Amino acid sequence: MRKHMQRMLSLIFVVVLSCGMVQGCKSSGEKAVPAATEPVSEPTELHQPTQGQTESTEPQTQSQSVSTETQPIKPTQAQSTQTQSEQAQTGQMQTIKPTQIQPTQTKPLQIQPSVPQQVFATAVKNTVNLSWSAAENADGYVIYRKKKTDKNFQKIGTVTGKILFTDAGLKAGEIYVYKIQAYHKVNQKTAYSQDSKMVTVQTAKKGISTIRNFLKTALQPVGSTMYVWGGGWNKEDTGSGIDAVSIGVSPAWAAFAAKQDADYDYNKTKYQIRNGLDCSGYVGWTVYNILNTKAGNEGYVMKAKSMAKTLSQKGFGTYRDKEKVTDHCAGDIMSSACSDCSHVWIVLGECKDGSVVLLHASPPGVEIDGTVSAKGEKNSEAVRLARKYMQKYYPEWQKKYPDRSRPETYLSHYCQMRWDISGNHVMTDPDGYRNKSAAEILEDLFGE
Repeated sequence: MRKHMQRMLSLIFVVVLSCGMVQGCKSSGEKAVPAATEPVSEPTELHQPTQGQTESTEPQTQSQSVSTETQPIKPTQAQSTQTQSEQAQTGQMQTIKPTQIQPTQTKPLQIQPSVPQQVFATAVKNTVNLSWSAAENADGYVIYRKKKTDKNFQKIGTVTGKILFTDAGLKAGEIYVYKIQAYHKVNQKTAYSQDSKMVTVQTAKKGISTIRNFLKTALQPVGSTMYVWGGGWNKEDTGSGIDAVSIGVSPAWAAFAAKQDADYDYNKTKYQIRNGLDCSGYVGWTVYNILNTKAGNEGYVMKAKSMAKTLSQKGFGTYRDKEKVTDHCAGDIMSSACSDCSHVWIVLGECKDGSVVLLHASPPGVEIDGTVSAKGEKNSEAVRLARKYMQKYYPEWQKKYPDRSRPETYLSHYCQMRWDISGNHVMTDPDGYRNKSAAEILEDLFGE
């Protein structure tokens, strides 16, 4: 009898012990309650990603942690009754190791911005204006500068929300080199673009600008700006429009040009004044950018036939009627009052055969062209040079618009304004462009 009572007490002890260990059983006299019906006392916490992970949108259970401890599995009501019976017989608790679920490791999305293009630098006295086309995915830009004789660049500024930078207080007559990086911020990190192409500019020792700077500025819209009748003018067609009194090239010019094909017809785009430049709009924009550091001042867009004379009357240089023009020097501004011409252009340089390499806005757009030789030869040295440089540096434009030749009238029908390079007014010529051939000037302008 005593042995029977001891055996019964041992059995009751095992049952009570098992009931206490199984979750949901509050006392030896209560049934086990399934875990799914238990009230939740605290909200489930979301998994917080570590650096380099993306945030989870689903709550993580305790079994998804990286703990190596074994956890008891909550039984259903049927399983609880069966488990109690088995444990009562064996006196042991059954445990099952949970499946370990590791959180997915993902790197933050890094969007590297594109490289800033069309970087443009022009010097006005002891100030350099920098502009460029907007880079994709850019939150801002970092500007670097060095002197030509220095080895390393120095960071000189950061801009956001604009594509223009003014570097003032520079040394007169010094040569500076600039480059630009775009940057994009994501997940508290910063991604940088590759460096832009370097641009070189020299401040004037005297005066406001230099012949080289004038021609470098005139090159900026080449190969990326269509000829648009009225481009650069205001809506009233009385003078300079917004673009002609702005610093740097307008992004709209290149965007419009990219949409055109070899059959571009300027007669269909007349007075779309923000999409390109006409001849006087182009020359007026160039002159403005070598004389100003801010937008919105008095402009220089005027009737092509009077531009050479009007600019000379402002004290910029000397004027010659077409009958008195005997040669062409770098930077000369040529304008014609002839009814069959009505055009204005800039001399880049003269060749030995008397032909002239020129910069102008003429259908289809802003480009480098060459005149015939003094003897009327169409395949002149100037035409060959123009073709060479347009093919090398503006290949897409050259493919669409291959004609580089301009007629004899460019040599005989145009009046001339030649810059005063004494430094007492606007211009100096420290690079000696006045004494260089067109080929030498092109090599220098393109850094060859």
